[in-house]
Amino acid sequence: MEMKNPLATVPDDELLQRLVGLLHQSRRTEASLVAHIGEADARRLYAREASPSMFAYCTERLHLSEAEAYLRIAAARASREHPVLLEMLADGRLHLTAVAKLAPHLTAENRGALLKRATHKSKREVEELVAEV
Repeated sequence: MEMKNPLATVPDDELLQRLVGLLHQSRRTEASLVAHIGEADARRLYAREASPSMFAYCTERLHLSEAEAYLRIAAARASREHPVLLEMLADGRLHLTAVAKLAPHLTAENRGALLKRATHKSKREVEELVAEV
């Protein structure tokens, strides 16, 4: 039995509206997930679950891929020092890869200017920005 595509009958304008809405919801959820990973990491709750590290917990218990775990943990740790990163993830100004690439270079002194320059940039553009720093 072949399954029908439930979106096939959705009008174009409605489909695009739903897509944008889902993206906004996804970004807010992602920022919340990153915040939760950061707090669990800070409390070392992974050890309570018999995991040797937050990375192991994310890959073995949460079943994230290694890349997904790395990006989220990097973003979580950076956002504990620079909470604005969570806001920027939630509203789409930054993506996870940008946060992970920028994190090692962020300081209280350069944060504002660097994040402003990184806003809505692609991975490649962020890599170029980091190379300048």
